[in-house]
Amino acid sequence: MSRSKDLPWYQSKLGSSLTPAGRALLETYSGIPSSEVEAHIYKNVNNFTVFHYAPADTDKYQRDSAWEIFPWPCVGSFWFMALGLSLHPHYNALLTRLRTQDPPTKFLDLGTCFGQDLRKLIADGAPPQALWGSDYFSEYEAAGHELLCDAERFQNRFITADLFDESPDGGLVRTAGTWGVINIIMFLHIFDWDTQVCACRRILKLLSRAKGSMVIGITTGSTEAGDLVLRPPSVAEGEERTIYRHNLDTFTKMWEEVGRDEGLDLEIEVVYDDQADRERRAKEAQEEGKHRVFSGSTQRRLFFTVTIV
Repeated sequence: MSRSKDLPWYQSKLGSSLTPAGRALLETYSGIPSSEVEAHIYKNVNNFTVFHYAPADTDKYQRDSAWEIFPWPCVGSFWFMALGLSLHPHYNALLTRLRTQDPPTKFLDLGTCFGQDLRKLIADGAPPQALWGSDYFSEYEAAGHELLCDAERFQNRFITADLFDESPDGGLVRTAGTWGVINIIMFLHIFDWDTQVCACRRILKLLSRAKGSMVIGITTGSTEAGDLVLRPPSVAEGEERTIYRHNLDTFTKMWEEVGRDEGLDLEIEVVYDDQADRERRAKEAQEEGKHRVFSGSTQRRLFFTVTIV
């Protein structure tokens, strides 16, 4: 994918992407003074030097090295500061489970990026020893420590792995069947139908088979399910890629089919995030004429849980 900053989802300033919850996390968990929060995000996320990136003007917005790890829309738009998991309608129930279950439920944040959702859980009282994050890009471990200022407090909680790697040396393979909760935020929708099915099957193999074991997450969907062909600027010039956008029915069907193939009875709950839809429409109305690649009257964000029963 192009790392050009001339993309619809790359914004130079935080704006409304810095939510009260995101600000509070950096102030209370990371110890950043309120007046320095925005500068800290720009400096530490953008000036992360995994690629020895050293911009000449360090006062400029410097998300660029995190962008160089991979140009995810959630990085370009600062959406990681929304702390997506905490927006989920089941968040409080999940938090209670993590805080009270003995022994603690093992929790995996798949596609963890900076591990921001893990730190939010810790700030809200979840036991750090029960939490792990995993990502394909190992550089995000250090980037998360830079952003959250906790290199000494949250160590050895990062698993570098490719979900689709089933080899004996695969980073997640040896953890199969051990996770009580797996979180997947803004992950499935980057794939076509067949690859999503494969991802769901791999996730269920990682999940404990005990009743109550759960997959929780958020994905971008649509009221009109179907293939979506991505063209530039969403992909590199000269390329096309097809992804699948679910509605409530197709998302449920997919998990039911995968569960049946795995011999599991699953309870699937999926709802549209109506609040996010209202906010998106209001923002688009204010920015009339601006091209927004992730927009349209049918687009919806989906909250879901998939529980073994």
